[in-house]
Amino acid sequence: MFQASIFVELGDGQKALFWTDRWLQGQSITDLAPCLSAAISPRIKKQRTVAQALHEDDWTRDISGALTVQVIMDYLLVWDLTRAVLLAPDRPDIICWKWTADRRYSTSSTYSAFFIGQHPVPGTKVLRKARAPAKCKFFIWLVLHDRCWTADRRKHHGLQDDDSCALCSQSSETIDHLLVVCPFSRELWFRLFRKVGWEAVVPAVHEYMLADWWIAARKRIQKEVRGSFDSLVVLTCWILWKERNNRTSDRCVKTLDEVLAWVVEEIMFWFQAGYRRLEWCLSSLGRSVGRANGPV
Repeated sequence: MFQASIFVELGDGQKALFWTDRWLQGQSITDLAPCLSAAISPRIKKQRTVAQALHEDDWTRDISGALTVQVIMDYLLVWDLTRAVLLAPDRPDIICWKWTADRRYSTSSTYSAFFIGQHPVPGTKVLRKARAPAKCKFFIWLVLHDRCWTADRRKHHGLQDDDSCALCSQSSETIDHLLVVCPFSRELWFRLFRKVGWEAVVPAVHEYMLADWWIAARKRIQKEVRGSFDSLVVLTCWILWKERNNRTSDRCVKTLDEVLAWVVEEIMFWFQAGYRRLEWCLSSLGRSVGRANGPV
């Protein structure tokens, strides 16, 4: 990573290494002529500076391996490229960082460089700002990355034969089905959101991904209560996952009304633990708002 992130602005050639540093058109001789570079001993590569190598073309004396056709072609390429190189004796070589405009190293630019070319995962920015217990946010992170051990995933790995949804027993149990597509889950969302006045954003039949529904739904919520909505989404998904686990592992089944009461009770517990953004939900549910301390 470091070698790919730096290049040398050539001055007197006393600091830049001829064979390994990226000093020639932003590349190294090793990159431009790999076969020729393979014919050079590692000891010489670590010692030969650009100034030494260009002096009377001393770099040609470093070649010690077999002179294959490809080595000769690389040799001719390097010979042509080095004809136009002029050193500046009054100016030292400068090591430059390619990820910043001023070509100086910074920790933030290094961190950002690790994510170049990666595609963002939908919903992660919303999750980062949501207020919820760490274990619940980590669960949603697994959901967004499709890394939860649902029945569908377990069947794919040969750990079980049946992949039916634990909540509805009608379809294959993927994590998005479990949380937004399953009839049990959609009915829970409807009853819960009806209590707080958010019926318009209940997951519809055609919505198949939690992240897509969440991002679209929160835009239809008043800006001042979006934080409450985000926390409620995380909380409800967490309860649905726990109910699924209870049915799968302990054979303990709650009715829809019992799960809804569980969600309402959990909202109160979260608020008492300090998640004050849920105050609007509690007020809409007709629950008395007590004192809360801790995270907002």
